[in-house]
Amino acid sequence: MYAVSTGLFVVEPIRHFTANLTVMRQFYEWPKTRMEYNIFFKEVFRLPDFWSELAKKITFGLVAAGGDTAVKLAMWQHIYGGTWSPQEFADYNSYKHLVCAIMAILPTAHLTVPFENARRAYFADKTWPVELRRNYTSPTQALIRIPFEEGPYYLFRGGFPIAMSQFFFWTTYLTLYTFHKNKYFFLWMYNDFNYDLVKAVNMTVSFAFASVIAYPAYYTREMVDLWPKERGGHCTWNNEYRKCFKW
Repeated sequence: MYAVSTGLFVVEPIRHFTANLTVMRQFYEWPKTRMEYNIFFKEVFRLPDFWSELAKKITFGLVAAGGDTAVKLAMWQHIYGGTWSPQEFADYNSYKHLVCAIMAILPTAHLTVPFENARRAYFADKTWPVELRRNYTSPTQALIRIPFEEGPYYLFRGGFPIAMSQFFFWTTYLTLYTFHKNKYFFLWMYNDFNYDLVKAVNMTVSFAFASVIAYPAYYTREMVDLWPKERGGHCTWNNEYRKCFKW
């Protein structure tokens, strides 16, 4: 929870500002002078509901971090933390990282699905006619109301590509990170490299590889949900994520 929430307060405001910047670009041309830049960016902060929506996104991000990512990392620490990795010795720890990652993430990969569905339901609700809206006030309220109004199963609908993407990402990330951390101990122990610097590089490399491996699974959902249908409304995948992924 601490690790994710720390990054959340940095990443979420940037994403929110970028999204509102895109909205401004739809109505106004890109500024060319310093004064125009100053006015343009000030107006982004003055968009309706800018600050209230940012507060809702951060709040929901903290809720999701506690109910999803924190559980994944806690499960990982519970399983991997009880093992031992001797340094300078080739033993079972070469493949132990992958086995522990699978054991920790396989039962927790689906936890992202209800939070993602609640977030999408909140924003989709704004696009419906007034008489059909559920009038969710925030993604967090949508997460609380949906199980009672639509049924608990609603939050897990269409979760195949999300759960698979989460499984690929976290399994790859945790495996690479702990494997490299165990093997490159000599960099900070004997060669006096800064430990935090080595860890930051390790996290960046592991995150990059994990993102590349997990992205195709998440992209499957975009293909089914957002790609235009074929002529006549025909869909090769019959609007099914599994068929799309196999295709």
